[in-house]
Amino acid sequence: MKTHRINLLWSVLNEINIDSILITDTASTYYLTGFTGGEALLLLTRKKSYLIIDSRYTTQAHMECSGINITEAKCSIKEIIKFIKSIGVKRIGYEPNRLTVHQYKELEKAGSIELISTPASLEKIRSIKEQKELKILKKTAAISSKSFLEVVEKIKAGIKEREVAFLLEFQIKRNGAEAIPFPFIVASGKRGALPHGLASEKRINKGEFVTIDFGAGYKGYCSDETCTIIIDKPTKKQKMVYQTVKDAHDKAISVIMPGIKAHQVDYTARELIKKAGLGKYFKHGTGHGVGLTIHEEPRITPEQDVVIEEGMVFTIEPGVYIPGWGGVRIEDMVRVTKQGCELLSSVPKELYIV
Repeated sequence: MKTHRINLLWSVLNEINIDSILITDTASTYYLTGFTGGEALLLLTRKKSYLIIDSRYTTQAHMECSGINITEAKCSIKEIIKFIKSIGVKRIGYEPNRLTVHQYKELEKAGSIELISTPASLEKIRSIKEQKELKILKKTAAISSKSFLEVVEKIKAGIKEREVAFLLEFQIKRNGAEAIPFPFIVASGKRGALPHGLASEKRINKGEFVTIDFGAGYKGYCSDETCTIIIDKPTKKQKMVYQTVKDAHDKAISVIMPGIKAHQVDYTARELIKKAGLGKYFKHGTGHGVGLTIHEEPRITPEQDVVIEEGMVFTIEPGVYIPGWGGVRIEDMVRVTKQGCELLSSVPKELYIV
C-alpha cells in the first residue's frame, strides 16, 4: 500500500466532510496500492483501507499489496453496498468522472449512503510525478524512441500502414516494453488528415507524408510520441506545413516552466500555426498528461486554467490536418523542471526523408 499517497489524498480532501472515498478506477487503485489486477474497488476510510477483489485476484492481491485489508467479494456494486453498510460508513466521496451512472444510482438507492463528489482530487495528485515515476517514464519513452529509429529505415514506398505498425510494435516489445498502450496510428498521404487514423491496409506511396503515433507500456506507465516522415523528396508546400508544425512544437516547449498556465502553452503553438494561415486545420489540444494512462491531467488546451508545476509530464503535439491533402503532427513528451522542461522522448524532429 502506498501510504504516503493515501495520506496525501486525505490531506487534499480534509475540508470535505466524508467518512470514506470509493475508488473505482483501476489505474488509481494501482497508484494507491500497487495492485495490478484488472478489476478491483478500493474503499478508503479515515482509519483503514479496503481492497475489494473477487476470487480470481485473491492470491495476486496478497502478493502485491501489504498493509491493506484485502476483502474477497464479487465486484458488483450491490455487493459493495453490503460491504459499505457492514463497516458503517455513510458519507462517501467519489470521483465523478470515474463512477458509472449505474454505480451511482445503485449507491443512491441504498438510502443510508450520502454521496459527495470529490472532483479532480486524485487526478491532481497523480499529475505531479514522484522521482521513481519519472525514472520509469523516462525509460518507457526511451524504449519507444529507440524502437522507432530502428524501424524507420524499413518504411519504403509499397509497404502497408499496418505492416509499419506491426514492425514498430514488435520492436518496442523486443526492446523491453511489457505492453502497447494504444493502437498505433499510421496515416499516410490523404489519410494524414485523420488525427486518429489507425493503421490500415493502404500502401504507402512515394511523395507521401506518413504520420506515426506510437508508445510503449513499461511497469504500468505509458509513453506517447508522434513522428511525421516523408517518402522521397518533399514539395514546397509539404516543407512549409512541416516547418510550421515544428516551429509551433518547438516554441510551445520553449515557454514551458512552473507557473505558466496550460492555456498559455496551447496559445503559443496555436498562434504560430494561425499566423501561417493554417489555424483552421489545427483543431485538437496541444497536449495531455501521460502516466499510468495515456491521457490524464494536465490537459494542454485553450480552456485549461491549470498552473503548470514541476514534476508534471505531458505531451506537446501540434498538428495540421488538411482534408484531401494530408497532415503533419509532431509530438514529444516533456517533464517540467525547476527551470523549464526536459524532453523524455528522443527522436529528432527535423523532417526525416526516407
